[in-house]
Amino acid sequence: MLITSMLVQDGNDGSDRLFRKLMKQVAVVAGITHVAFGLLFYWHQVPWLSWVNVFSVLLYVLVFWLMRTDRNTFFAWLLVVGEIVAHAVLAVTFVGWDSGFHFYIMLIPPVVMVSPLQNAVAKMPAVIAVVAVYVALDYSLREANATYAMPPAVQDSLYYFNLVAVLAIMVFLAGLYYRLVVRNERKLQRLATTDALTGLHNRRSLTLYATDLLSQTQPLTAILCDLDNFKRTNDEHGHLAGDQVLITVARLLRQSVRSRDLAARWGGEEFLLLLPETSAAEAAVVAERIRQRIDAAVIEMGGTTLPVSATLGVAERKGQETLDQLLARADEALYQGKHAGRNRIVCMD
Repeated sequence: MLITSMLVQDGNDGSDRLFRKLMKQVAVVAGITHVAFGLLFYWHQVPWLSWVNVFSVLLYVLVFWLMRTDRNTFFAWLLVVGEIVAHAVLAVTFVGWDSGFHFYIMLIPPVVMVSPLQNAVAKMPAVIAVVAVYVALDYSLREANATYAMPPAVQDSLYYFNLVAVLAIMVFLAGLYYRLVVRNERKLQRLATTDALTGLHNRRSLTLYATDLLSQTQPLTAILCDLDNFKRTNDEHGHLAGDQVLITVARLLRQSVRSRDLAARWGGEEFLLLLPETSAAEAAVVAERIRQRIDAAVIEMGGTTLPVSATLGVAERKGQETLDQLLARADEALYQGKHAGRNRIVCMD
């Protein structure tokens, strides 16, 4: 019942599905637990609380049903919080403070802080209200006589069961929140380092990786790949067609290089590959393979086959060249290829 912390919204459909799946699991566990409580109270002749647990079971059945879609998430969250408070109040009233049912109310404030409520201004009144309810219960019922006196052994068992259950849920909640934070950090990292359209490294990401490669003494070769007449494709067939060309070329680049090579969308229709431990001659073979695959690619859009080819410039790092110096020579090779007729590779070395 505390997986409501998953309501930290990140707009991710996978997170929504995960939340609903976990909420369903919690509804099942909570329902079974309340069945056990209902039987316990019935056995010890506390009929009111037995019926209360029947109601709680039905409520969690409803929560399970509501979790079929994310439209009902907030309403289901309210039902769960209301059930926790109402069940705790009734339980400590009928069987006494020492039963430990009041512990569950302590779980609500941290849940509220990660709930769908949009900001701290909206959350604080809810937290204050829950704290007030708990303090009022403590003040009025701690020393009060229970309506139904349960055997001491049963009372002690309930107390320790509820105490351990609440501590376990708190640990689970902390672990879940940590997993959410890590998941969102990874998502932000991907967004910061990946080109959204092609899935390749973006310019910033490749520049960071290149810093590490340049600190090593191994051979390093750069390949600049520029699509020929790409503006014409956009103008004649539309930007969706241009996007499809870029996506296809990015896929071909990934298929044409090794796992340790770096492929990035450098800007617009230009791609950059960095090949560590690779000479210019070896990189020229890779570049030619890429050129042939792009030239042979069949990309259809609206019943029309889109023309696509690329010119590639290859340059191997010399001495202690910086990345800018290396790319300047690769760009010069690319420039020569464009002026020589396009759809070819030129190696500076």
